[in-house]
Amino acid sequence: MKHKNIHTIYVSLIIGLALSIYSIYVNAQDGTFTASADPMSVAAGEQFRLILTFSGSDVNSVSNLKAPDLSQFVVISGPNQSTNMQWINGQMSASISYSYILYARQAGKFTIGSAAIDYRGKTLKSSAIQIEVAQGKPRQQKQPDQPGADIGDNLIVRAFSDKQRVRLGEQLIITFKLYWRVSVTRYELAKAPAFDGFWGEDFDMPKQPAQSNETINGKQYRSVVIKKTALFATQSGNLKIAPIEVLCAVQIQMKRKSNDPFDQFFNDPFFQQLQTTNAEVKSNPLSITVDPLPVNAPSGFSGAIGRFAFNASTDKTSVKAGDPITLKVTVAGSGNIKLVTLPKPQLPADIESYEPKISEDISRDGGIIRGKKTAEYLLIPRNAGQRILESMTFVYFDLDRKEYITLHSPKFEFSIQPGKEYSGSSVSTISKEDVRILGEDIRFLKLSKGNLQLKNDAGSSAWFMFGIVIPPLVFAAAWFFRKRMEKIYGDMPRLLFEKAGREASLRLKKARALLEQGNTESYHAEILKALTEYLEHKLRTAKAHFVMDTAVAQLQQSGVKEEVIRSLKACMERAEFARFAPGSDTTETRKELLDIAAGAIDGIERTFSKRGTS
Repeated sequence: MKHKNIHTIYVSLIIGLALSIYSIYVNAQDGTFTASADPMSVAAGEQFRLILTFSGSDVNSVSNLKAPDLSQFVVISGPNQSTNMQWINGQMSASISYSYILYARQAGKFTIGSAAIDYRGKTLKSSAIQIEVAQGKPRQQKQPDQPGADIGDNLIVRAFSDKQRVRLGEQLIITFKLYWRVSVTRYELAKAPAFDGFWGEDFDMPKQPAQSNETINGKQYRSVVIKKTALFATQSGNLKIAPIEVLCAVQIQMKRKSNDPFDQFFNDPFFQQLQTTNAEVKSNPLSITVDPLPVNAPSGFSGAIGRFAFNASTDKTSVKAGDPITLKVTVAGSGNIKLVTLPKPQLPADIESYEPKISEDISRDGGIIRGKKTAEYLLIPRNAGQRILESMTFVYFDLDRKEYITLHSPKFEFSIQPGKEYSGSSVSTISKEDVRILGEDIRFLKLSKGNLQLKNDAGSSAWFMFGIVIPPLVFAAAWFFRKRMEKIYGDMPRLLFEKAGREASLRLKKARALLEQGNTESYHAEILKALTEYLEHKLRTAKAHFVMDTAVAQLQQSGVKEEVIRSLKACMERAEFARFAPGSDTTETRKELLDIAAGAIDGIERTFSKRGTS
């Protein structure tokens, strides 16, 4: 009896331990999404902050933020994203905060509805919150007594431009960096910069931006890129870029304000406590000189600046009167693609046209804004006969050649046949689904007791020993596995460096399959992605900081041959241009492009292998 009681206790302990581990695992996998406001009560004319916070074990699985309706307030800035990760007792906790700076226009009680995000295949929603806006003069918020809370030059925001002088419409990149010598727990944009006289396109910033060490005026700082934007000047002259404002939560050592000798004793740094305070810092303003374009612009120039290809196509040239024709007009390339005005077709009088559907596809890879812009027209010929759609003209200014370029689309001849009378539509029958009878899924209660037999104690002892020995072995194996994973993934840049060649080969293999399927646009995109990611991982460069010219310089410093570098750069430029300008290459050149990409990667791999770089 005693043996059976001990056996029962051990089994219960094992089951309880397993349930506890499972509960911990499930809780670690789940995420929470909450909303809060600071403060919850404001006066009309005041600003307040709305904070949406996700907490969970895997911030990289968070996507697709759906903000609540904020139309009752003025959105000054947001969503401003910040990420916080901590390791406590070997367990990682992480959170992402999306904050908005809102302005309360009028008094009343307002409800901010639920926000939502996607996390691991499910949607998490925050609860609704109420904001009370009082009437009258904005209240002066009482500031806590914070002697010694002088941030000084320990927190800096700086703005940099890769060019100080550009032509009208030429791309320049503005980078904003945050520098700190104090403990910063959170930061967010309090006021976005004003780009008056520019069209801007923001680069995607990583959820976990890379930090680095930098020296300014002999002092060591930690730094991070908080915003990166490509600008295109829309007017000439000396243009100003206003400062950006960043709000940081900073932990500082606070001093006691007292004449008490006992308090003075505790002002010793050993006894000082950390307190979190908010600090707002501004970046430096920038001045950019924008030169005008040459005055001899040909007719048809509408402000397109960069390097472009122009094409027009139709889905058919022989139709019956009344049948639709689809005309596509496409401009693709690098430059101020969003500001490009597409040429309009000059149609014969008896071909009816509807408002075109305009679509854009913008790429920000490699620090250059590229893409294509397409207008899709629906044409309806009303009369039979031969009709001609004359060639269209597209004019742009080429920054490399420093001259205006004129491109022409093909001329289309349509053969319109007489239309037929409208025939009534036929009625099709829908077959009914077969009804499938499900099998019985209810087990009836067993009324008889049956034959009961006493189990052999030897068997029970064997299971008892199994329950005692196996769990420690499982936990030991799990511990060793975790330590190995921490060692492997603890140096993620090294892991990506070593896997770069294999990952690029897999992408090129996928590109070959796309070429065989005739999907040329995806084929060129896959080659470009393979080469870009290969360089990012091989040169240990974050995606947000990758610039092709810098990558070329790093390859040269690493001893890669000049012909390999030239082949790689030419391959990437050809793939990028062909991606947005379909039809600019042939089947043979596409196959050749794949071979050049593979050869360039192989050449770089051999160089790094000889140097033993790791």
